[in-house]
Amino acid sequence: MSGKIKKLITLTIITATLTGCGSGQMAATRLIKQVTDGVEAQSDEIRLRNVKVIKTAAGEGVLVGTLVNWSDQSDQITSVTINNQPAIYTAKTSELLRNKPITFVGEIANADAYIPMLDKAPGYRIPVTFTFAKAAPVTLDTLIVNGDGIYEVLSRYNQSVVAPTQEVSN
Repeated sequence: MSGKIKKLITLTIITATLTGCGSGQMAATRLIKQVTDGVEAQSDEIRLRNVKVIKTAAGEGVLVGTLVNWSDQSDQITSVTINNQPAIYTAKTSELLRNKPITFVGEIANADAYIPMLDKAPGYRIPVTFTFAKAAPVTLDTLIVNGDGIYEVLSRYNQSVVAPTQEVSN
């Protein structure tokens, strides 16, 4: 009987060791913050959310994302680079006021930034850098997403990228 108990205790200890909590609260998979294609960052009190680059059918790299200033002091976007190239940047205003988001692409877009030719394929990551008047610059390791599906037609500030039409032959 005591031999069976020793075997049972040994098996219980081995099972607990092999299937235990692992890293527990510090498990690498528990600490992942990226839940969408977009990445997030912060510079001082400026939050950058859901930042990604859409590669359009024409080869442009169009910036998608939202910036929000949580500080009472305003700041300003001074430049944007995509894949180490200066982006063509237009906006209703570059001033980041408290809780007044600057949004790139979407129904509420109030800014646009893109590069005319993106030489990387969807699925790759490229640097996107935002430079501010007061806050430190932020560089994000940003995912390139293919311009199809929900990204086929983009609502951009002061323009629209329309999906290419295909002629149907009879």
